[in-house]
Amino acid sequence: MVFNEKLNSNYLAIYELTKEIGTITKNSFDSGNTDLIPFDVEHILKITSDVTYRIKSQIRELTV
Repeated sequence: MVFNEKLNSNYLAIYELTKEIGTITKNSFDSGNTDLIPFDVEHILKITSDVTYRIKSQIRELTV
């Protein structure tokens, strides 16, 4: 049961990450930018790192 809850949580985290990145890129494009500004790139890297760390931590918990 715990495994399924963590798996669902991971799917939700990845979904939210994808949605956030899509929003950032859409807003940048809608503002007339052809490239992301450095702040947006840094933000995307930070949230991706946070989600990756969270998922890896949960995987370690399940395998230990």
